[in-house]
Amino acid sequence: MNKVFKFLPFLSLIILIECSNNSGKEIREDKGANAKKDSSVTAVDTTSKTEVESNVFIPCVSDSLKELAMLISGKKPVGETKYLGKYFTSKQYKNFADNFEKKWHSYDTSRIKQLIEFRKTELTTNVGLTKKLFYPFSGPDILYGYTFFPDADEYIMMGLEPIGTMPIYDNKNQTPDSMDVYYKKINTSLHAILKYSFFRTAAMKTDLKNQELDGTLHLLFLFLTRTGNTICSAKPITIDSTGTIKYMDSFPKLAKRSPLNKGIEIVFNTSDNKTKKLYYYSLNLADGGLKANKGMMKYLGNMGEVNTYLKGASYLMHETYFSMIRNVILNQSKHVIQDDSGIAFKYFTQNGKWKYTFYGTYVKPISLFSYAYQKDLDSTYKLQGSKPLGFGIGYNFKDKNSNFMIATKQN
Repeated sequence: MNKVFKFLPFLSLIILIECSNNSGKEIREDKGANAKKDSSVTAVDTTSKTEVESNVFIPCVSDSLKELAMLISGKKPVGETKYLGKYFTSKQYKNFADNFEKKWHSYDTSRIKQLIEFRKTELTTNVGLTKKLFYPFSGPDILYGYTFFPDADEYIMMGLEPIGTMPIYDNKNQTPDSMDVYYKKINTSLHAILKYSFFRTAAMKTDLKNQELDGTLHLLFLFLTRTGNTICSAKPITIDSTGTIKYMDSFPKLAKRSPLNKGIEIVFNTSDNKTKKLYYYSLNLADGGLKANKGMMKYLGNMGEVNTYLKGASYLMHETYFSMIRNVILNQSKHVIQDDSGIAFKYFTQNGKWKYTFYGTYVKPISLFSYAYQKDLDSTYKLQGSKPLGFGIGYNFKDKNSNFMIATKQN
């Protein structure tokens, strides 16, 4: 059975994914015999910096990306489609879209509703405006990052999970029935985040290591689309030795590079007409990885002041060998919003003055992480008291067992 979405650079029809905000050029189709190019994007100015220039509304011009994102996220298009019409009308897609729509509606009207209410009553009051969100150890979880911090202009996410390659539409082998495997992989990969609130690293290593669903970009597209956004461009990037973003020619070329700092830049428009950027980098955040990664350390230093969000972080920053990323967060964050799997409480008390707002109940970590029990956090919870959380989050995902903390740096 022929594959519809192939992860190869050489095909007779390529839906290119470059949509330059500067040029505003339309997506083009290469139909000729000479269209066999190892290129998913057009080369751009490599002197671009990481700062967001503005959030002035820039209308999307990428119909192909919009259709692709809708297909991945199980959303049915309104009106005529230019590229993927046969896939949207296939029986396989209708089954996937109908089932996923029911699942998402249930999630949207329960969990997301609770998250939004918490954001309005607590995050808005205690954190305020977030211009730049730093979310290390995130995997592809822009869902929680965007839901909690929709006002950010820039999202910087990091994890071990690979970037992946953009699905490429092959007009010569239009077989919509072969998409079943792809849809099933999407459903499987979303199981943990929708049920438990976090991605399981071991499971994601398996879920994102296959031909159909080979990296985070698929799920980033899905969550951005499902939270009401429209994707304008998706570019493969890396960070050079000076800490500057460099744009690659294609995702296949990015995949062949050394492990350091493979990334994706996604520009998207919100439903209220604001333009934002999301960066996801696949890299090793342990001290050993960052010591050999001077470019990324410069990039992190150039972020300036951020708000940091941590969830399901495997208690890695409790360890001495994650001191470098921990210090970046403590030094550059105005607010750190986390569950107990993020930075160990003792490091806050050792690093400046912080004000704490606690939510939920601190209980001993699950058996897998039983070694990470924090006596000082437990006693501070009991001494200071906490507010109700109202939903489950983190490894102790049941509401009555979940904890959440906002740490605010004091001047």
